[in-house]
Amino acid sequence: MEKVTFTKVVGFVLAAAFAIVIGVSMWALIIGDYMNTVMNTQTQHTVRIVGFAGLLAALVTWWCQRFAARRGFLVRTLFALFIFIVAFCSFGGLLRFIYIHAIYPSQQDWSLSGMYLASLNDFYTFLLDMLIPPRPAYAALAVAAAIYVAVFGPREPKTVEI
Repeated sequence: MEKVTFTKVVGFVLAAAFAIVIGVSMWALIIGDYMNTVMNTQTQHTVRIVGFAGLLAALVTWWCQRFAARRGFLVRTLFALFIFIVAFCSFGGLLRFIYIHAIYPSQQDWSLSGMYLASLNDFYTFLLDMLIPPRPAYAALAVAAAIYVAVFGPREPKTVEI
């Protein structure tokens, strides 16, 4: 079992604060986009889960940063950006799938093929809701999250092999 040190506690606090800020920012951006419009039900479901998907993606990105902890700043930033975008889209589709199946259980096909097709549909619907129309604020937030993780995330000294 690992010892609890001051740096690990600070890292945990930074990761939790980072996740909360990213989740709230993602949710606020999507609410701002749809403030004065009429939303269809698919978009309403997406709006409800965007913040949670951002929060979970931020935590996964922070945790996965250990794999790039010995690399340079640019590699850490690009790695964090890739992980954040993939995790955000994946968690968004998964949370949308869970939400739809929990809210409307009698309208769902609970067979394995039905659940597979529904999960694909929810993933693609989440992606389309997030990408159409283009939202440059989300791209800026993803890049800012990647830079934050690269600067403040887990780092280890580079090792030299002789």
